[in-house]
Amino acid sequence: VTQREILDWYTSLGAIRTKTSDDISASVIVDIALGYKKDDKATSTEITQRSVEIKDFLRRYFSGKTAAELKNVDNEDKLKMEIRNGINDKVLSGSKIRDVSFDQKDVIEQN
Repeated sequence: VTQREILDWYTSLGAIRTKTSDDISASVIVDIALGYKKDDKATSTEITQRSVEIKDFLRRYFSGKTAAELKNVDNEDKLKMEIRNGINDKVLSGSKIRDVSFDQKDVIEQN
């Protein structure tokens, strides 16, 4: 059994609100934690310095998805991987996050 790495988590992004890409868009409210290597001060600092850019990336990411994609629990690992890779590739320069966790992921469809 491989032991899962213990990470430090950045939890101060706050809730991000946006709309889905559906014709009749649903509201999305997400609160995301970013996991990084334990005691990695450089990554912690860069996440803090780039938190505005990270939130912008997340807002755009979720507004490009449909409600069905976001509500499908089987899709969650894929979403987390896309978010992790996107933040690493497009936002962070010297650092890498290792994992993404949803503290909240609400998709509210219009009835």
